[in-house]
Amino acid sequence: MTQAMRSMDNVALVPGRVLRVYGMRRSGNHALIDWIMRNTSGGGLFLNNCKPGRDPLQTTRAVTAYRDGTELDLSDRQAKIAAAGDAPTALVSYEDRMPQLERKPLYRAPETCVIIYRSFLHWAASLLRKIQRNPGYGPVERMRVMMNSIGTYGAMLDRVQDDDIVPLLFDRWTADDRYRADMASRLDLPGRDLGKGAVQRYGGGSSFQGQSATPDTLATDQRSAQMADDLEYQLILWTVARDPHFIARLAEVFPEDAQRLSDLLRTAKAEVTLP
Repeated sequence: MTQAMRSMDNVALVPGRVLRVYGMRRSGNHALIDWIMRNTSGGGLFLNNCKPGRDPLQTTRAVTAYRDGTELDLSDRQAKIAAAGDAPTALVSYEDRMPQLERKPLYRAPETCVIIYRSFLHWAASLLRKIQRNPGYGPVERMRVMMNSIGTYGAMLDRVQDDDIVPLLFDRWTADDRYRADMASRLDLPGRDLGKGAVQRYGGGSSFQGQSATPDTLATDQRSAQMADDLEYQLILWTVARDPHFIARLAEVFPEDAQRLSDLLRTAKAEVTLP
């Protein structure tokens, strides 16, 4: 692979450091990515939602440039890359995918692989609420999307504990200043801005409150409770609770979630009325 990968506009990107960031939708990806970029020194480029195995500049949904943690107000892609300067930090994000065990380097630069993740009960509640607001999705399509996503979530449970991964837990990041400081240190970031920042515009903002909320009013730790009476959410939890392999994997990362699902399986009674 060449030192400089080029986009369709033939713009070279030669980063000094690469962060590959993976995460499921509705896991707080963009809040944590914004925090990472706000803590970069020198130039930074965020390449959003790229396709694995291909040139990030050719497949990214959007490029955002930073200088010493401040987002630059630029619209032209070439201008953004130029403004990031020599050897910028390149953050390449991938949504709804997990890293392979053996990855070819994107560039001739040091790489760090990050997985952003969230507790299963809150993540499932947030994703379901998000797709329920899509008028093109009926109940069957919503269940298809949810079950496919849960399969990828299971792959995340397998990878997030591996030594080659820096795991960033959204639930702790939102609640604990010390955790943000510790993870900034682990990522070799200066940690000059440990705040949670603004609610991000990507994906329409919060599944529950849109973009009108502030970080302190999001109540992201209440999503499961807010969806507790939703029949589709109940069906998803009931289905997952009956999968012993998934529950065993979940218990290694989120034991409280696994216990709640196991309790549900023991106590819930299904009532079916036949036509």
